[in-house]
Amino acid sequence: MGMSERRERTATESLVTIAFGVEIVIVLFGTIAIAGANKDHALEVIIAAILLMGVLALGAATLRRGLNPIAFVTQVVLLLPVAIEPLWFVAWGICEIFWVSCLVKGIQLDRRKDQK
Repeated sequence: MGMSERRERTATESLVTIAFGVEIVIVLFGTIAIAGANKDHALEVIIAAILLMGVLALGAATLRRGLNPIAFVTQVVLLLPVAIEPLWFVAWGICEIFWVSCLVKGIQLDRRKDQK
């Protein structure tokens, strides 16, 4: 498949990609805050954050093939740090509100485009 044959990205894929980017930033700032508050566990928090950002980047990369289960699995994986840091639930909640709203808006835009 040549470069000219590349399929057009859907609005959903574009918006969810943006959501992944925002989530990576939230993870980064959440990590700084949590690591600062828990200096004894700072290293674990930082390692967990690097892994999470890797998972989010992977999720965003898979969107090139369309919206798939991996994109949804990443949202569950994002919840894991709650096990060691309950405050993380707040960051996860913010991420999910943003992610789901991007997903819903993208689906609406794609449906509208398909109707034309």
